[in-house]
Amino acid sequence: MGTRALGPTLACVVAVLSSSGLGGQNGLSGNDPIAVLDARIAAGELTVTSRGVHGYLEGLLEALDIPLTSQGLVFSRTSLQTDRISPRAPRALYFNDDVYVGAVQGSPFLEVASIDPDEGARFYTVNQDGGRRPVFQSETTLCLMCHDSKAVTGGVPGVIVLSVLTDRLGYTIGSRQEGSVTDSTPFVRRFGGYYVTGTHGAPGHAGNTISPLLAHEVTGRDAYVRSFTDAKADNVTDLSRRVNTGRYLTPHSDIVALLVLTHQAQVHNLIIQAHRAGHSTSTVPSLLEGAVDRLLSEMLFVGEAPLSGPVRGTTDYAREFAARGPEDKQGRSLRDLELDRRLFRYPLSFLIYSAAFDALPDNVRHLFYARLDAVLSGQDRDQDFAHLSTADRVAIREILDATKPEFAARRIAGR
Repeated sequence: MGTRALGPTLACVVAVLSSSGLGGQNGLSGNDPIAVLDARIAAGELTVTSRGVHGYLEGLLEALDIPLTSQGLVFSRTSLQTDRISPRAPRALYFNDDVYVGAVQGSPFLEVASIDPDEGARFYTVNQDGGRRPVFQSETTLCLMCHDSKAVTGGVPGVIVLSVLTDRLGYTIGSRQEGSVTDSTPFVRRFGGYYVTGTHGAPGHAGNTISPLLAHEVTGRDAYVRSFTDAKADNVTDLSRRVNTGRYLTPHSDIVALLVLTHQAQVHNLIIQAHRAGHSTSTVPSLLEGAVDRLLSEMLFVGEAPLSGPVRGTTDYAREFAARGPEDKQGRSLRDLELDRRLFRYPLSFLIYSAAFDALPDNVRHLFYARLDAVLSGQDRDQDFAHLSTADRVAIREILDATKPEFAARRIAGR
């Protein structure tokens, strides 16, 4: 992030979705929550103070409504802060639907980024100088060298989740998964370079795994990395023997939170791609339709790799995430987690409620809703959607009718 933050092979990302507001005293402008927060602090509506060794971290998480249970610990040196990250000192990442914050032990700054629906990812750093208030510094050029990649983010400023194999010092030996990790990535290839707490079925994932060889000692790197692909990671519920967890806000790196992060990172990028296609005067109908179809497929979990058995985290993240709703009168929500065979009980992305989705051009949303309704009604019988049972389709449609008025209104108008 930025000239001093997230780097070339970012194993996880921080993302902020748009809200509304004016720039604060630091000259920030735009609609993302960082600009909104900055304006509120400048106006005296909110105070964020530095607290002990964690500096502004706790205050920012509280102000941005980011749960501590979302903490993920990344030990791969996939950041420009390579001198401060290692398996003994992983980077901590925190997120909700809208905002993600990264903290590195002993670093003079925090990492923050935003996904502006119009511009894509926007990156910031916050100096840990213990001043009267946090100062957000916009970071651009170096971030976009990696975060604006045709191969990884689809050619838009976006967010990245990678899975890598590291040596015992945290240096990357190679990738466990080609490109970004998504819902379709086999479970066994996920989370390389992360500590992961929680239980799961067999085979395991690629987290909590460190090569006994140093990166420079490995010959035939691709073959060496593949030799770890099917290694079963233990069901780790306590990281205290691997890292001094007392230096972090919690001792966890919850597997359920990491699964949610993987899903939403890819959807964010596809929303930005669809936004640009909808606004471009040069976009031909087939390109617009393609962007909408890719977004629809991802949000409906087409090609989702099955979980390797029941997945359970070590925190209250799953409960807290589900409680954010919204729910229909039967208490059903697109945030309801399944966690046995698949991630969600009702497989349509909760990001349909996000500010970024709502900011899509009208032509994109209209086409998306029409395609979605065709799938849910059974009119679209494409085999890509065969994973959706009749019960799934009925439930998703009823939940949307109750919680997404625009969908219901457009569906009725389209009859």
